[in-house]
Amino acid sequence: MKTILLINPAYKGSLHSNIKVLAIPPLNLAIIARHTPEHYDVRIVDEAVEDLDFDAPADLVGITCMTPLAPRAYEIAARFRERGVPVVMGGIHVSHMSHEAQRYADAVIVGEGENIWSRVLEDFEKGKLQKIYTVLERPDIENLPSPRRDLFRGKYFVETVQTSRGCPFNCNFCSVTAFNGAKYRLRNIDRVIDEINSIKSRRIFIIDDNVIGSGRRCIQRSFELFDRLKDCGKEWGGQTCLNIVEHDDLLKAAARSGAKGFLIGFESLDTETLGAMNKSVNLRATTRNFRDAVKKIHDHGIAIVGCFIFGTDTQNIDVFRRTVDFVLETEIDAVQMTIETPLPGTAFYRQLADENRLLLTDYPNDWKHYTIFEPVFQLKNMTAREAYEGLLAAYKEVSSFKTSLKRGIRTFMNTRSLFSTGISFSWNYDAYRTIRNIATPLAT
Repeated sequence: MKTILLINPAYKGSLHSNIKVLAIPPLNLAIIARHTPEHYDVRIVDEAVEDLDFDAPADLVGITCMTPLAPRAYEIAARFRERGVPVVMGGIHVSHMSHEAQRYADAVIVGEGENIWSRVLEDFEKGKLQKIYTVLERPDIENLPSPRRDLFRGKYFVETVQTSRGCPFNCNFCSVTAFNGAKYRLRNIDRVIDEINSIKSRRIFIIDDNVIGSGRRCIQRSFELFDRLKDCGKEWGGQTCLNIVEHDDLLKAAARSGAKGFLIGFESLDTETLGAMNKSVNLRATTRNFRDAVKKIHDHGIAIVGCFIFGTDTQNIDVFRRTVDFVLETEIDAVQMTIETPLPGTAFYRQLADENRLLLTDYPNDWKHYTIFEPVFQLKNMTAREAYEGLLAAYKEVSSFKTSLKRGIRTFMNTRSLFSTGISFSWNYDAYRTIRNIATPLAT
């Protein structure tokens, strides 16, 4: 029996390997494993929670890759190829940088790989792996089978579930639409519920880019999903846009179903900045009042991890002060504050490349700085050092131990959930400590 080793790379001390509540199972690898014929012995190694043994038996290695982990992924590939083990790479980074990835792998998959995986394995068996496999049509995920969770060896704070793929909003800093498409593809709810009921953990995170989607069809589907979730006995969190506050009954349904936390991209308090980002969903009359939106969600006992982006062409140095004041005044439970980062596949990357404003371009080595916490391009209204120091100062103010503890207690009083409380405290305090230690500011 031939052995396939599927690897999720991570740097030790990186955000998701250092903060265990933020380390989530690599569902993409478990889905690939499910699409692998039974005559293979499949193993998954997630470096975020376990060590990788370079001497492990393997006849074929598959590596997924996000942008800041590209150097580590290529390093892993080289080590196994030195042993004569062929390496296949996939994931969002190599899909957008396939010419780069081809230098480090025997084969590269461009796009969502599950439907093309069988062809890759056929070519592997014949000793005729192609240099590149391009997915021409995105998979229909309605009847997507459950992933091979039995292959996860690490301990995770939450289990993950996917109910949809795609996003129509196409924000300029986000590569989701380029990779997963602008159309929401929905899984059969019966399959989703069966999968959730098979998970032993009471805590789950729905990894859809927007758990409620957009448009009448998606909203009605969300009502049905939440109604079915009520009987699963789970506490869950998920990502959603602010359009969820347009539907009071939907918030009630989510709360009844066990929703305890939403990751929401506020991105900026400024209308001009949101427009430049193409974040149109946050500019609607029904979503633009962020304070009311936060209160609506909190009133339903649901915690909020609010995401904010700094360093855009429309912002000045005062953006940090105004954002911190907003976070503290509205009592947002946790924050993810980042520096705008031009990731491959995004409109923002193409814009900065055309304007010759990228500062760190010694690829692939410099990809490790594209963490979303380091300035990697020439900013217009602040220096890179000002942006970095502003980010750290903002985190220090909202995420010191005393402040994080106080906010965590407030989260517990509102949600009565150790799940959301643990996420709130760790996302604040541990994230600040880790970012402070791993990021390297530019000397400009």
